[in-house]
Amino acid sequence: MSTRKVLTMVSVAALLFSPAVFSFDPTSDANEGSIRVLGEKIDSGLGDLSPNYTASEFMHRVAGQKLDSGLGDLSPNYTGAEFQHRVAGQKLDSGLGELSPTYTAAEFQKAQVVATR
Repeated sequence: MSTRKVLTMVSVAALLFSPAVFSFDPTSDANEGSIRVLGEKIDSGLGDLSPNYTASEFMHRVAGQKLDSGLGDLSPNYTGAEFQHRVAGQKLDSGLGELSPTYTAAEFQKAQVVATR
């Protein structure tokens, strides 16, 4: 094969790959699974809605309607104490070891903080 034919084939191959090369956006989300074209405008699908639009016209409520919390007739101060099993003498570990309640980790802070109560 002559040098001219080889260069022509390389040029054709480069032209075939040029759309993918020039539309590559390294900042696009890799998990998105799509290639974005430079200058492409992403449409949210919301048209010209204002940021504080609430779609209140689609929130139908009937007069006297009560929204169910799913908690039945439980009082607001119900704690579920019957499901909180503790053993007599059990001590709950905070995971902080023997640190005092006034410990502030000041040695790890850039500016020294003095704990006050």
